[in-house]
Amino acid sequence: MDFSDVSTVISLPVLVKITDNFSDKKSVGKGAYGEVYKALYNGQEIAVKKLHPLAGLNDEPFDNEFRTLSQIQHQNVVQLIGYCHESRINYVKQDKEIIKATVKERILCFEYMKGGSLEKYIKDDFCDLDWPICYKIIRGACEGLNHLHNELDETIYHLDLKPANILLDEDLTPKLADLGISRVVYTTRTHHTERLTLQGTLLGGVIIRLMDGNKCSTRYSGMGAQEYIKHVMENWERRLQGTSRSQPHKIGILQAKMCLDIALRCVERDRSKRPTIKEIVGELEELEAKIKKMSLDQSKGTVGQTRPDTRVVAADPKELRFLFKPRMDISTCLQLTNLTDGFLAFKIKINQSKYYTQPNKGIMEPCSRCYISVTLRAQEAAPPNMQCNDMFIVESANVHEEFTTDEITEECFQDDQVMAGKVEELPIVYVATN
Repeated sequence: MDFSDVSTVISLPVLVKITDNFSDKKSVGKGAYGEVYKALYNGQEIAVKKLHPLAGLNDEPFDNEFRTLSQIQHQNVVQLIGYCHESRINYVKQDKEIIKATVKERILCFEYMKGGSLEKYIKDDFCDLDWPICYKIIRGACEGLNHLHNELDETIYHLDLKPANILLDEDLTPKLADLGISRVVYTTRTHHTERLTLQGTLLGGVIIRLMDGNKCSTRYSGMGAQEYIKHVMENWERRLQGTSRSQPHKIGILQAKMCLDIALRCVERDRSKRPTIKEIVGELEELEAKIKKMSLDQSKGTVGQTRPDTRVVAADPKELRFLFKPRMDISTCLQLTNLTDGFLAFKIKINQSKYYTQPNKGIMEPCSRCYISVTLRAQEAAPPNMQCNDMFIVESANVHEEFTTDEITEECFQDDQVMAGKVEELPIVYVATN
């Protein structure tokens, strides 16, 4: 078979070399359908998935799967970047004889996701991630599923959707992964409704675990629906109260209520009440439109004010908290909201030798939001009494619509004739682990 017209062919000797012959030290995960290795290929980190030999797997279904996966190009689905399908001869000793055997190697190569899987961030009673990034993950997973269901020539159902199969890149953008051979399914009338129901149930389970931890099912079964909703929302309101009572705080509450409602409807016993992924994405889009209107209405009361403390950008939370662990990179997320009806440029100031931010500058459209991933680089030990005097500073200024990120320099925020510069200062806090 010939795949050369659709993706990069990576030879088996190359893959053997860059994975140290698929050594354990290069392994980053194992599953029912194969083992995944981290490797460096042409200067790019990639994930190499070596499929296990499966009974009854001939070239035709592998060809179908590969061609389907190679068509997927979406920001919330892990990108396939290459493949290997080769045969090799192995000689093995059996009953004092040397037996010659042909072994087929089927290997798929994907972009490597530095943030790891969502599963590692979810604990028994909570999720390590702040709400803005949780919502980003929920929305991104929904967008990815909607693409697989409704935007391809052939519908694809991810039949093993779970936190372990939602990977995060270095910006904590979620991407669906592990679309295994048995999980690429073509639409048929007979099973269409059944598969849609399964998808909704799996998605609902992921959202509930993200919002209430791994023991969510135990708590849910011991409470009535209304009591459980109250329990989850009180926890998130408590966490969001630690940020502010500002507009971003209210937005977070609206998002959390909507996501929990969607999740619980996805696991309804009555299948007719379960929403499709298209309906879910539509509801989230309506929520975003409502939030944008709220932000625009608020900005009308602030645009044109000349008080020295007038803010054009709101940051949420009001402090950056890192759950400190020695000798480990630790990441958190910050949400910036443009409170004006104009375009803004922003630039981050922080100790670059100690912290890494992505992005560190950018352009925000009117009444929009963006998320900043902030990583505390690995430290040998915490400071005495967990005291940290570092500050996270956001400079922002009004710009014209054609202004580009490449034009953002330090001088921009000092030119009062061109822009009205503002500064938001946030303290950085280290939190001890139990």
